[in-house]
Formats: sequence, structure tokens, C-alpha cells
Amino acid sequence: MIGKKGRSHELGSEMSVAATTRTARTAVAPAGEAASREHDEVEYPERHWVAQSVWHGDAVRRATNALRNHFRDREDVLVAMEVAVYYQRGDETRWLQPDVQVVFGVRRGGNRSTFRIWQEGKAPDFVLEVASPSTAENDAWHKAREYASIGVREYWRLDPEGSLMGTELEGYAVSGGRYAPLERVERAGRGGLLRSQVLGLDLRTQRHDGATVVVFADQRTGEEFNGSLGESERRRRIAEQRASAAREEAEQRASAAEDRARSAEERMRAMEERLQRLTGPARLPERDS
Repeated sequence: MIGKKGRSHELGSEMSVAATTRTARTAVAPAGEAASREHDEVEYPERHWVAQSVWHGDAVRRATNALRNHFRDREDVLVAMEVAVYYQRGDETRWLQPDVQVVFGVRRGGNRSTFRIWQEGKAPDFVLEVASPSTAENDAWHKAREYASIGVREYWRLDPEGSLMGTELEGYAVSGGRYAPLERVERAGRGGLLRSQVLGLDLRTQRHDGATVVVFADQRTGEEFNGSLGESERRRRIAEQRASAAREEAEQRASAAEDRARSAEERMRAMEERLQRLTGPARLPERDS
């Protein structure tokens, strides 16, 4: 199996964005056939997804929930799970279905059942594939080449079972027209992490109920999150506590400013009274009768 100990590190050198790396399924259709079809007549069906295992589904959902919650205030960031990406207008056979994709600079709203690059104006920026015994090899080679060819900036792979790949988590970024493996960075108390420049997050793995899942960390604050149930509520409470603390601090500052203004006014009044006493009309001496 490709993912097991030895070939995953070769991925970066093999994934060229050149069209010659595309497989037979993505070969250009005959010109006559393509020309005879009107773009508007082509249907681009949604593609159904079935989790390959409990751990596979758990890892996909957690990563999706974590990223959706992280970018919840960004209307220009789309986070989608298992939405088919069509990348050749007029050809419904050219599609990919990332487990998780993040796209910057597109409208988040709406109920997309497919993602069509010619309509959205760009390809996904970040893609995560969660391996299973039946998909690990395809993810490592065939899909990786296709993602590179359509312009996905970062391609990530996660092994939820811990036995399908050489490492539990791999990340690749486009460099010089090819995917190059991301280097690990050290962070105090957390060991080696992989850094996503696209997301602005650090990624590592942890075990949860037997499955390996992705843990994301904000590069600025160090706050970690993995999309677990209750995490959104916890983050909401933290946000409320921070907002409450900010309001209290603002009120204290306002109160202190009022006290300073009142004190300054009292000092000014005392100075005016003293000045009046010092500069008041002089009293004439009394005459003897």
C-alpha cells in the first residue's frame, strides 16, 4: 500500500501541475464530441458520500466543524464537506470530491450541492482527504495530481486509523509548480506541528475514541480546537466572558475618567474661591468719631 512507510514522502516530487500528469479519466474529450455539446445542457449532479468507517466519518465531520466555527465570522470563506468540485465546463466527468475544502474569496451563503470552478472563479485553496483502506492509494497519487492540476494551493492527508500512511498527517503546498511537503515546526509543549499558511493555523493530530483526528491551533493565540461536540458552546462562553470583561473594563475606565473629571472640577472651584479671597475689594480703615 502506498501510504505505508516509504512512498508518501515521494509525493511532492511526483505531483506536477503539468497537464501530462492527468490520468485517463481526466483526458481531454474528443474535440468533435465536446463541440457538439452545449454547456447549458450538461448536468453536473451532486455526488453522494458514504463514510468508509466510523473513524473516517468522525474525522471528516470534526475537521469540517472546527474550520466552520473558526471562520464563522467570515462571509467570504466557504468551508464544505464532501461537495463535488467540477473543474471543466461542459464535461460532467471531470470532478473531485474532497472530504473537506476551504475556499477564500467566495460567498459563503447559499446551499451549494456542487462547486463549479468556472462559476466560483477559482479552485479550493485548502483540501483535506481522510484516508481509508480503499482510498489511501487513490488519495496519494491520482487525486493529488488532479488537485495540483486545478490549482489547489494546499493538499492535506489524514490517517484516522494510524496504519494507512507513513505518518498520521501530511501536508503539501505548491512550490515551483509542484507539491512540496510542509516542514514541521516546534511549539513549546506541543511537539511537532505542520503549519498551514493558507489557513493561518497549525495542525497536529490526537486520538479521540480510538480515531485520529486533526487538532487546529490559531498561530496568533495558540488556542486549539478540533470540532468536538460542545466545543462551539465552550467557545461561545469564552467569547461572552471576554465581551463581558471588555465591557466591565470599559465601564471602569469610564468611571475612573468621571472621577478624575470631578476631582479636577473640585480643584478648579477651590482655586477660584481662593483667588477671589485674595483679590477681593480692600476694606477701608475706620475713622475715629
